[in-house]
Amino acid sequence: MREMRYFGTNVERQTNLGRISVRMLVQHWGAPNESVLIKSGKTVQKKITYVRGKYQLEFIFDGTSGMSLNHINLVNKNIK
Repeated sequence: MREMRYFGTNVERQTNLGRISVRMLVQHWGAPNESVLIKSGKTVQKKITYVRGKYQLEFIFDGTSGMSLNHINLVNKNIK
């Protein structure tokens, strides 16, 4: 598996995934292994990465506030 994404539906985004914030991640999992901004034209997203075993979870937030989770990637570990 190279990449897996969970997009959810509008209902899940409003009541579940969409409520995950950077503050919540840090509170429950501690400091991330990596935090970077992704820029593509006018679009800016914040990627928070946690390494878990052979994989890393990438939480992609719209904007820089860390309040609007867009999606989560599960990818092979490539950072320490």
